[in-house]
Amino acid sequence: MQVFGVTHNDAESHQKFSAENRLNFPLLVDTGRNLAMLFGATSAPDGAIKRLTVVIDKAGKILEIDKDVNASTHGADLVNFFKTLETSK
Repeated sequence: MQVFGVTHNDAESHQKFSAENRLNFPLLVDTGRNLAMLFGATSAPDGAIKRLTVVIDKAGKILEIDKDVNASTHGADLVNFFKTLETSK
């Protein structure tokens, strides 16, 4: 499994944020907000961006788009989602 973070900020701000928060996954740059628009996190290139999570399998199939991310419970929410995937196999 690979985790990526994506924001509209530039690479320099990503490096600082990643270091400050000791992230163990890469942050991708989306300054044009193309991914944000593709996945419905914003409706305009200059619009506000809503936090969401997209789970994509190895074949590129979108398994889940969570548009109601709660930052305080999101880690546990993802663990539960992946457990559900495992039990449905």
